[in-house]
Amino acid sequence: MVSVLQVYNAVKDIANKEQKGFITPGVFNSFAPIAQMNIYNEMFSELVDAKRISRQNFDPGRDKSVRKQKLEDLSFYHRRKASLVDLNYVNGLLEKPKDLSKIISIYVGEIGDPQSVSLIDGELVTAEIVYDPEKIDSIIGSNLSYPTPSFPIALVSAQDIEIFPSNLSLAKLTYYAKPTSFDKDGNISEGSPYYDYDVVSYNGDDLELPSSSCRDFMLPPHYLNEVVMEIAKLIGVRLRDPNVTQFAAQEEASE
Repeated sequence: MVSVLQVYNAVKDIANKEQKGFITPGVFNSFAPIAQMNIYNEMFSELVDAKRISRQNFDPGRDKSVRKQKLEDLSFYHRRKASLVDLNYVNGLLEKPKDLSKIISIYVGEIGDPQSVSLIDGELVTAEIVYDPEKIDSIIGSNLSYPTPSFPIALVSAQDIEIFPSNLSLAKLTYYAKPTSFDKDGNISEGSPYYDYDVVSYNGDDLELPSSSCRDFMLPPHYLNEVVMEIAKLIGVRLRDPNVTQFAAQEEASE
């Protein structure tokens, strides 16, 4: 995770470097989830670019290193959930997790005893993932391509995932989760990264201490500088302050 306190203090220092005023927690909190999502999406873009370069054999050594690093970064968001354990699955309709961002794979199969659900891929069959309803209509309408337990199909819609054939009793979903945050105890929170402080009197002075409601960024730790610069750039645009934006961009380029 990336500490929201460290990010807030760094962004505040950058924004105040030219004495442009105090960055309030409210302003910071409005940009924190945007910056996090920008970085998260960029991970996928960089992974796609690395795979493309690999296919074109421009620099296979460098590409392999970049691809490996991005896969490691994205493993931070890997989730596995199964019906009868984590997800509702009734009459072929599989519930989509609230935190689902991108599907990696869907496995389906039959089980005899609901109390002995196994999540081993070898005991299940990979379902072909389809996003186009017209394609699934064409597949179902053909005797040659009609889904079977050995060749299942999963139709993904905005609401749920429909499995064909619908009489399979177990479904397992592997996916990338949306980035949210971690609470003060390190547990996953559904909320966005958040910073606030409490004012505490000590020896006649008022001290600003991080509130217990603070939530850290759901990013690998080495993204600290990147999220600082991303928020600084966003705040620079908001404040119509080219100096802040330029400073953030220069810092990012110098890393």
